[in-house]
Amino acid sequence: MTVLHTDYGRVWQLDAPETLDDTVVSPALQELIDSEIVNLDHGIEFDHGSDDFRLELYGPWQGSDYSGSDIEESNQRSLVRDFPGLLLDGTQYYGHCGYGLQITPDFGSDPETAEFAEELVRVLISLKHDYPLYDEQDNGELNQERAQQAWDSWLCSDTVHEIQKVTGLDVHLSAMEDEFWELLCEHEIYPEAEGHRDVRFEGVGDEAFVFALAVRGVELGHFDRDEVEDLTDTGYALLGAWINQTYEWPLKGQMSVFDAL
Repeated sequence: MTVLHTDYGRVWQLDAPETLDDTVVSPALQELIDSEIVNLDHGIEFDHGSDDFRLELYGPWQGSDYSGSDIEESNQRSLVRDFPGLLLDGTQYYGHCGYGLQITPDFGSDPETAEFAEELVRVLISLKHDYPLYDEQDNGELNQERAQQAWDSWLCSDTVHEIQKVTGLDVHLSAMEDEFWELLCEHEIYPEAEGHRDVRFEGVGDEAFVFALAVRGVELGHFDRDEVEDLTDTGYALLGAWINQTYEWPLKGQMSVFDAL
């Protein structure tokens, strides 16, 4: 009989029990050890809250602010969601904010959850050695969440500056969030995962897209009408076309098309 023996903060495997406290290695845990998803030489943590050891799981569900990608992050949270009671969330909210998965040494020993544990083992082995993405829908949702975080932190303000450079207009882009995402789709610009927790928008700084945003902002009236002194030629053309469409022309008593603003 193979057991896990714990002593002096260590865990190791024995072919026979030394004490009554030794934990029998279940077939499910043995598969994880054989697949190198569990490494008894590393990744052993003692949890003082539960007064028990935790075994780190090694595979494409680990990462941090400085490692991993959208795939690892999506896998980690999806597996925790789908295998409650078997998997422990190894997310840390300090330092490099690492995330991962853990199990206890008695993993797979409970007859009531042994079949569920075997299913989890098959999933983990497949993710590590075959196809690394567990839930494509969640991966897409994660990238949308990253896109929203980008909008809140830098994307909106950076795009406002791009509109100003192209047209000279001060467009109130924060009031046009829905229109922004709609125009992204129209221009076939989609958020793409980049780095460990970032996202990029290839083409969002292109003049054609920036101009389309400016046009939509003017049509909706989401621009500063008191700040039109520094318009570029593109900005003059845009406002002139909008005024000709919006007002009966010529406007009586007006010296400039911008008096219509």
